[in-house]
Amino acid sequence: MVLAVIVTVMGSTFQYGYNIAVVNAPAPNPATVGNKVTEINQVAVVEVTTLSDSDLILWSFTVSIYTVGGMIGSFSTGFFVKKFGRKGALLVSNSLSIVGAILMGTSKAANSLEMIIIARFLLGIFAGLATGVVPLYLGEISPKAIRGALGVISQLSITIGILTAQLLSLKEVLGTAELWPILLAFTGVPSAMQLCVLPFLPESPRCLLIDRDREDLARKGFCYSQSFRGTSDVAVEIREMRHEAEAQASTDQLSVLEVLKDQSVRWQIISIAFIQFTQQMCGINAIFFYLNTIFEAAGVAGDTQNYASVGVGTVNVFMTVISVLLMDRLGRKILLAGGYAIAGVFCIVMTISLNLQDQISWISNLSIASVIGFIIGFATCPVPWILTAELFRQSSRPAASSIGCGVNWTFNFALALVFPFMQKGMGPYVFLFFLCICAIATAYVVIIIPETKGKTFQEINNMFVKRNKVKEPEMMLEEAHEHIIRKP
Repeated sequence: MVLAVIVTVMGSTFQYGYNIAVVNAPAPNPATVGNKVTEINQVAVVEVTTLSDSDLILWSFTVSIYTVGGMIGSFSTGFFVKKFGRKGALLVSNSLSIVGAILMGTSKAANSLEMIIIARFLLGIFAGLATGVVPLYLGEISPKAIRGALGVISQLSITIGILTAQLLSLKEVLGTAELWPILLAFTGVPSAMQLCVLPFLPESPRCLLIDRDREDLARKGFCYSQSFRGTSDVAVEIREMRHEAEAQASTDQLSVLEVLKDQSVRWQIISIAFIQFTQQMCGINAIFFYLNTIFEAAGVAGDTQNYASVGVGTVNVFMTVISVLLMDRLGRKILLAGGYAIAGVFCIVMTISLNLQDQISWISNLSIASVIGFIIGFATCPVPWILTAELFRQSSRPAASSIGCGVNWTFNFALALVFPFMQKGMGPYVFLFFLCICAIATAYVVIIIPETKGKTFQEINNMFVKRNKVKEPEMMLEEAHEHIIRKP
């Protein structure tokens, strides 16, 4: 069980975080994009201003193509899961990562920017699939007592990926003009590891029993987690899955369009889409945009800002570990609402400190404290990914995952396009916009999102019955049985 979790996240969502951070690794020499100088990938955020407009557009396209691939991959989650299963989808997607790593690693020798662009696009598709499939797989192989903690490990692996990229990008490690191809190609190593190990680990028991009607294989899959259950008797889990299978016996795997039209999951879809939207729009990207400005105002020298960023990344990982430990103790709702509330408070503090840091010398330290406080709030609510797996029945779960991840990646891309204009027009007051998002998200979670801790998937689905204005699944099952009995 532990091996399955580690191999799954390190070979998939870890790379999502790694590839986000690795292209922003600052280096002493800015790139000359038009001439395809080999330092292409070493452009720091503060250094792109040295490029011409055409080169800047080309570099921006190179970076943003990753999110375009992510959108395509996330909306393809349902198709891949339906065709290959949870584990199979992960294995197939690794081909994209390995091809991308090879292109990245050989781009310097070929002096080819086009190879980097193609690689970024393929890695984006891979990351989009990973963010959709991994929470599904982890949610379905986990005992319900620790399902929340294991589900959040995918978010933890993203933060570890970001921190790993920051560490490897230091000039003392791989952050040099000679070694950057190795830095970029490193993303293929976790994929190769997953390809070697994951085939020997079980498929999701829910997928085996409900989708493929293979109870024998499902029971074998449950044996891998019996130490977490404290018993080898899996009759309760099998019975619960059989009940769910009977309740949706007349329903095949639903497409994205069918799920959007399905009234029985209407509020689940609204909730997942909204939570994924707020995760991107709550201001975390703005925090990292202002990071260098805040460090400079606080007197952190340019040469040591990389190490300060590593410190911020370490806080992000540490707080995500704390959220993993608290997920099945405090519950999803408290962590999600509390995280957004904390982030909102520090949006206010950030607005004040950024406006006054040129007038009051010591207030720049408050800006750094605000960054850490915001990250603490953001890192304690990595709930959206596990909720996507928990709020839906087996027939609608893959399509719902596609929708949720698609919303996340779409607004990731949209914010990347719009934020520079927001920052230019609003300055530090841009955090007031993110404050509004955090406040609305907090209210929505408190009012709408139910607590799913310790509940079966069927029990969670029943919690939305009244709001969706549909019949209880048990009632629908009884009617189906009566209809069969009445048949001549």
